[in-house]
Amino acid sequence: MSHHIHLDPDLPTVITVQSLSDIAPRMRRVRFAGPGVVTYLSKPRIPNIKLFFPESEGELSLQSIMAAAQSGPEALSKVFPKLKPRVRTYTVRNYNTEEGWMDIDFVRHGSDGLASSWVEDAQAGSMLAVPGGGGRLPAASPWIALVADDTGLPATLQILEDLPANQRGVALIEVAGEEDQLPVTAPAGVEVRWIHRGDVPPGRSTLLLDEALKLEIPTPYEDVFIWAGAEARVVRDLRKRVRSLGVPRRNLLIIGYWHQGATETAYADSPNHDRVSDESMVMLDSHAPLAKDSVRSLLARG
Repeated sequence: MSHHIHLDPDLPTVITVQSLSDIAPRMRRVRFAGPGVVTYLSKPRIPNIKLFFPESEGELSLQSIMAAAQSGPEALSKVFPKLKPRVRTYTVRNYNTEEGWMDIDFVRHGSDGLASSWVEDAQAGSMLAVPGGGGRLPAASPWIALVADDTGLPATLQILEDLPANQRGVALIEVAGEEDQLPVTAPAGVEVRWIHRGDVPPGRSTLLLDEALKLEIPTPYEDVFIWAGAEARVVRDLRKRVRSLGVPRRNLLIIGYWHQGATETAYADSPNHDRVSDESMVMLDSHAPLAKDSVRSLLARG
């Protein structure tokens, strides 16, 4: 979730909203399509995408950013540091390289934050700039645990879909209630547990953390992988617990997606999002073309 941006010769590009649909009361799916999406999907910049939410005018408008890109690397490198406060990282939930579209799911939580206010007002034809993408993935392992709240739900569902058929493990997912559950495609050996916090505001319930800390993690720990995408307190305490057990750092990918009490912008500007640099270094091969089963192949065990 770090916002350190490496200049990519094909980026930034502009992606355009094709359609929007509310797939749950608190989740809005936005489908982007067009030449900018084709550009983004031309390389394996998966699972994450960095979205730049532009100002209506001025130096950080879409027009200014793309003008800097066309002027060359030197002009763009001067602008990039100023983008950071307006960049958010999301999961590419679905994509089709041949048809040139991709879906991104946004948690709806009002108009207070930069991304949340944008998705409330977005419509077909709305545009965002994309300065980067990519990110780390779970390593192939006989047993996996996935721990997520609403913000980590899209990534969790994507990982579950990509796991091999003989995968074993458990997924703990916290949402407000049954109406916020989404369809799951998961191997038969992976138990999916939905946790309902009810009327308790996000970040104030202890249910997800309580369940995560009670997980029975099988041994040997070299054969397990722990992935988490949730509020900062959950990921910090979960990391402390699994590290105390002796789970190797390379078998972890534990990321804070947000911080209770911090604004969206303040936490987006934090340097590491409560992650550790030597956790999982698994990534897609940047020299291989992106295919629908690229992640699935990576997660498959030999």
